[in-house]
Amino acid sequence: MNQYNCCALALMYMKDSTRTKYAEMINVIANTCLLFCDRKSMSSHIDYDMEANNASSMKEFRQRSTFCELSNEVSRWYDGDVDLSTLLVDYQEASGIFSDFKRSYSIDLHNADVAEAKRQQIFNVINFLNPVVDTDSDISFLNEEKKSILYKIKEEKTTQCLAVFILLMVGLIPSYSSKKGAASHIIDDFHLLMDFLRKYGEQAPTTNLAKSSPILSGFETWVRKNEESEIRRIDLINMTRIYLETTFGYSSALSTFLFNRQIDRIYPDLEGFWSDNEIPGSHFWKFEQIANGYHLYEYNLKNRILESTKYECYIYGKSTDDASFYVCHPSMMRKIVEHDNIDLFQEWVDGDVTKNKNGTIIKLSFHPTIRMSTPILPKALYRVENTDFYDKTLDDNKLSKINLFNEDGYSLFHNCYAITIDYLYVILDDKDISRLNVNKKSPTLYLKIPKSLDPSLELLTLDDEWGICNFHNGDSYFLVVNSMLYFKINTEEERKQFGIEVVDQIG
Repeated sequence: MNQYNCCALALMYMKDSTRTKYAEMINVIANTCLLFCDRKSMSSHIDYDMEANNASSMKEFRQRSTFCELSNEVSRWYDGDVDLSTLLVDYQEASGIFSDFKRSYSIDLHNADVAEAKRQQIFNVINFLNPVVDTDSDISFLNEEKKSILYKIKEEKTTQCLAVFILLMVGLIPSYSSKKGAASHIIDDFHLLMDFLRKYGEQAPTTNLAKSSPILSGFETWVRKNEESEIRRIDLINMTRIYLETTFGYSSALSTFLFNRQIDRIYPDLEGFWSDNEIPGSHFWKFEQIANGYHLYEYNLKNRILESTKYECYIYGKSTDDASFYVCHPSMMRKIVEHDNIDLFQEWVDGDVTKNKNGTIIKLSFHPTIRMSTPILPKALYRVENTDFYDKTLDDNKLSKINLFNEDGYSLFHNCYAITIDYLYVILDDKDISRLNVNKKSPTLYLKIPKSLDPSLELLTLDDEWGICNFHNGDSYFLVVNSMLYFKINTEEERKQFGIEVVDQIG
């Protein structure tokens, strides 16, 4: 055979391979109902009968253009965050791993009688696959062959591949080669997934903040706003991926620090008084902007008694058009340092902003994602234009004023002073010195913190939020906000166990 015939055969093979690739991917989308609830819906969308035919019958150009258009749609759905070709590669790899892993280790969430022990085994598998930390997750129920498969996933596969693998393990999506993929009960599958991930989060080796993550409630809010026909299996995969990335992101102080640095905070002009009624009354609110967010005060005036509660409020998003409000109860930080449950002490809501013709925000509408049993925020807040009454009320010394939850209050002083190769230094004022039970032998004293306490401390700059957190009950902690690291420092014995010292010079 001469070289020209060889080249011709090679070109024919490449052409046939390209046809096969596009046809296979389109067929997989149809068979698994990845983007559509059934073949009929897909047929209508792409204007080609996928019920009676498969994509191999299409002309090559139509195969390529159909897949490219579907890819473009997926990219638009997720703002460029999901690539359809890559997802299908991950889907195929996860299905192969699932096949090797054996179905004996999987469960079907559609079965109401799923044994808790089997569910816990899958939780243990997810914990083991966490790429951020080396966990002590119990996978002793697996033989060495299966353990080696998990090691391969952990070391080589993407979180998206892991998400597909987990969904296969719990019976919520069909395998890559399946031809029985009708998604006729996608809403039921969605709620089964939310319940499964919530139960996983309760025992996951992650921070309290992650256990109370608003991610799942945010997904539920999105589903409520959309028609059932808009929910697809690809959404289940993407939601699982996002949830795992978030949970893994909070698995250690270092990953928490890096994760929080990526979150966009915004600071719209909300300063001033607000009312939860269009006609202002004796129950009112006040926003006060601080360096990293807001203090949000709730006031209630009744019978010459003014009760107040001071919350912390942070606003996340690219702009006020997609803002999420995170509000912390005054007792929340106390619960965190006591390793207590914080679910009832925080609230996440989506916020809609109404502006007047001058661009001033005059109304905030709140839609719950995570709600406490007794919500913090009302359904809406209206800006108060004439604030004379409220200014006078706060200045009225004849009123009895009660600061609710004052005993759980705290002050965080960003008194970071210097950073060296091995240590962080916080300058101490006279109140700090008294709280830390230190004899003032020098005009200036510093708290010296070794960076070896945690890898995240190596990344701190003087612009980050870290310093001494003083609770009203007398307890003091060295606190790093973005990593939620904290060390009790009231006594020399407490400081010594962390290698923290009080010194009179830097270096």
